[in-house]
Amino acid sequence: MTEENREYRTSQIMLRNQFHGKDKFKIPIIPKGNSGDKDFQNMLLIGFDRTNIRDEHHLNRMVHFFLYDYKFERI
Repeated sequence: MTEENREYRTSQIMLRNQFHGKDKFKIPIIPKGNSGDKDFQNMLLIGFDRTNIRDEHHLNRMVHFFLYDYKFERI
């Protein structure tokens, strides 16, 4: 593991301890975001199974994972 990779993986942004835990298992409570219907009207989505690193046409899309379970087997 490179030093840059180690710093990224141990960054406080990536660790769950930035949120306060609750109960005996200290599961983090993540606050709900403030968004409305208008925030999602023009959102472009693409399924993770359709992504391709060489495809520059869909770079402005958000990747989603709402797919059939059998498609996860390819990962």
